[in-house]
Amino acid sequence: MSLQLGRALKRGAGLLVSRAGAVVLAAYAATMLVYQLSFNTLLQPLLAGLTPPGVGSATPGLVTLPVPGVVAGGLAALALLTAAVISVVAIRTFVAGERAHVPRRFLTERMPFAVVNVVVGGIAFALVVGLGTLLLVVPGIVAYVGLLFMVQFVAVENVNFLTAMRRSWRLTKGNRIRLFLLVVVLLVAIVVATFVVSFGLGFVLASGSGGLAGVVVAMVNVVATLYLLAVLSDAFVQLRDGIDPSRGTRPTTDALGV
Repeated sequence: MSLQLGRALKRGAGLLVSRAGAVVLAAYAATMLVYQLSFNTLLQPLLAGLTPPGVGSATPGLVTLPVPGVVAGGLAALALLTAAVISVVAIRTFVAGERAHVPRRFLTERMPFAVVNVVVGGIAFALVVGLGTLLLVVPGIVAYVGLLFMVQFVAVENVNFLTAMRRSWRLTKGNRIRLFLLVVVLLVAIVVATFVVSFGLGFVLASGSGGLAGVVVAMVNVVATLYLLAVLSDAFVQLRDGIDPSRGTRPTTDALGV
């Protein structure tokens, strides 16, 4: 089956602005806000230490939490773990095409297994793509596109990350150029949106409000990240459900019943 880019972009937007999408987006935004503020709390003393004496007033002020560094570090780690859980729930919701609500089973069905494999698989994914990029760039791009649906397979079909990588590689065969174009379009849109927001805030906010601008940009990236997940989840569904049985490959089985 040939991937329909327009459908993926349109349905991804529809999924994100639905009631279920809004719930996932709100939870993810709140989690990443806690992470950003906690990270800022850890970063601010380092920036202050690097500032030459006598120019302290020129140091950009970050929006921080009124907590000790140890607490901020714990909150940051907890936020990252929560973000991984929400990402799995988001993928399950988008792949299932749920718009009215997020089924409870998406939050409880083998979640520890899914989170561990998403995290470890993400590290393995980064290493493979990084190694391919160091070689001749093109192998890195091929690896990135070929393994693009690893998280969908882990989240929806409850397989480990190695099996998910193999299935993603098979599923993307024949559509890797289209998938690459889809990712490029999305990334360009994200970069442009981030630049516009950052540039616009420079005029709207008063001098010294760079920390607040950073938080706003982080929230823009939250929306962009979930939209990317929604679009790729629809692309995953298109390719998964459109596999030609005559090629000897059976359609994947949804372990979650979606």
